Amino acid sequence: MITPKSGRKEFKELGIILWMSLLTEIITVLGWYVLHLNVNLIGNIFNILNLPVAVLLYRHRINWKNKNTLAYLIVIPFMLFGVIDLFLIQGFLNFNSYTTSLAAVCFIVISLAYFYFLIQELPTESITRLPMFWINTANLIYYSGTFFLYLSFDYLVNVLKDNTIGTWLVHNFLGLIFYPILWYALLLIRSEYRRQSQ
Repeated sequence: MITPKSGRKEFKELGIILWMSLLTEIITVLGWYVLHLNVNLIGNIFNILNLPVAVLLYRHRINWKNKNTLAYLIVIPFMLFGVIDLFLIQGFLNFNSYTTSLAAVCFIVISLAYFYFLIQELPTESITRLPMFWINTANLIYYSGTFFLYLSFDYLVNVLKDNTIGTWLVHNFLGLIFYPILWYALLLIRSEYRRQSQ
C-alpha cells in the first residue's frame, strides 16, 4: 500500500472506493472484451455503493452536530432509489443514468458543504497540504463535469440512438483529471504519516 498503517485506518473509506473502482474496471473490461457480456449491471452496483462509502469518508471529516442524521438522510434514500432504478425503472441491462445523476448531485452538494466547513474552520496549516482538500476537489471537478453527461445519457441512447462514444471520451477525460488529484492526496497522506512516525 501507499500509505502507512495509521493513514490506512484514517482514510480506509477512500481505499475501499479505489479498490471498488479498480475491481469494477477489471470486471467490466474482462466481461466486455473477453466474454462479450453486457456489463452495465456491474457499473450500476458500483454506482449504488460508491456514494454511501464516500458519505462515510466525509462524515469523519465534517464536525457538524447532526452529521450522522445527515449521512443517513443522504444514504438511505439514495440507495432505495438506486435499487428501485435497478429493478423497476431502467433495469439491469441498461446504464442507470438516473441513479448516477443523483449520485453526482449528492457528490456536488457534499463537496460544496465540505468547502463551506473548511472555510468556517480554517486550519492553521495551508489547506493545500490537507489530503481531504484534494480528495474533495477531485470529487467536485469530476462529478460537476459528469453530471451533465449522466443527465443526458438516457436521452442520447434512447431518443437520439447515439453510440455515446463522445460522451465516454469526455467522461474518461474527467477521469484523467480525477485520479491524478486523488493520487496527489494519497502522497500527502503518506508524507503526513511518515512525518508523524519519525
